[in-house]
Amino acid sequence: MFDPLDRRSLQVSAQSAFKLLRTGRADAEFAIRMLGAKAQRNVPTATTLHLGQWLDWPEWLRDGTALSGSGPLPSTVSLADDLIIIGNIIDNADYFALVERMLTSPRPVMGTTGALSLLHAPDMGLALAALVRAMAAQNPFVLIQLEERDNMVEIAFIPPWPMGPLFRFSASAGAALIYRAIESLHCNELAAMVLETQLFDLPEAQHMLAGFQCQLAPSTGTERLRFPREWKNTPNLHHDAMLWAVAQTKLAALVSETGESDDVAAVRAFIVHMLVCERRVPRLKQAAAYLNQSSRTIVRLLARHDTSFHALVEEERKARAMLVIADQSVSLAEAAQSLGFSDMSSFGRSFRNWFGDTPGNLRKAWAARAVVASGPSIPRAF
Repeated sequence: MFDPLDRRSLQVSAQSAFKLLRTGRADAEFAIRMLGAKAQRNVPTATTLHLGQWLDWPEWLRDGTALSGSGPLPSTVSLADDLIIIGNIIDNADYFALVERMLTSPRPVMGTTGALSLLHAPDMGLALAALVRAMAAQNPFVLIQLEERDNMVEIAFIPPWPMGPLFRFSASAGAALIYRAIESLHCNELAAMVLETQLFDLPEAQHMLAGFQCQLAPSTGTERLRFPREWKNTPNLHHDAMLWAVAQTKLAALVSETGESDDVAAVRAFIVHMLVCERRVPRLKQAAAYLNQSSRTIVRLLARHDTSFHALVEEERKARAMLVIADQSVSLAEAAQSLGFSDMSSFGRSFRNWFGDTPGNLRKAWAARAVVASGPSIPRAF
């Protein structure tokens, strides 16, 4: 079975993502368009609740959302509203200072599921696996991967499409949460941990980076935390079997409510494989044959989750289209071929339907932004 979380071939590097010159709000609105129907799912206001409280619930916090009133946010909102709130925070507050506060806060800046997992898992490895799974379910606009490589464990934050300040903030905040989790369960030898970041040389980020009491290294790709594999076995002295079971139940419910079912994920993984490895658009009959199910069964399963095979194919082609257009080394003809289009005209029509402009125009616009962003008046990490 293909791993539905393994999309390295669909991922743009964080280095190119950092060069996009956008406001946080514009980045959030773009993410909402890319997420499509997923943006309407409800998610817990875990981190944004803490950030809003620290900022004393400013009037601009809800600008552009469907939320009325003022004061504390509700316990759950649509992912679209959560993204707009994050965009507003990026544009109106010092988000590096907020991440710095996350590193020094006396209690974890996370929701109930993550906090329960962190406090009561049997060991650090299980706690981090649960925490990463919860973060990934709530934040589909950032890919979060936990892998073991040689003698190290790596937790990486990767933009699924070209992003700007939304990724900078989300990756920094995610790294801060993981760092605090490791610090709470393995409180010594933190110097053996490494944070690889593209904020390494950014002056505005230095106070925040100083809060990570570990090695810092520049990154040319993902934002990544690395630590020795043996740390996974660090026992949790506060492990409570009953509360750990509660945490696992809440995690399963969270993934079910905010993420995709195993059935949808399996079909999507097959589609991704066909687009990436075969460079052609898969057919429903092919998916059915691979998954050892009838086409009718797959149609019914997907309909039960308010989607269809065609919709999943379009979502994946749309996401990959954004990535190949952002890669200047790929010609437009090669981009069309890699997405399974037989000619440039059909590629152009689909691209205009997805993004409202031609592939060539959008590539030129991004190239112009990258040139501006690399000029002397703009920090290198931007």
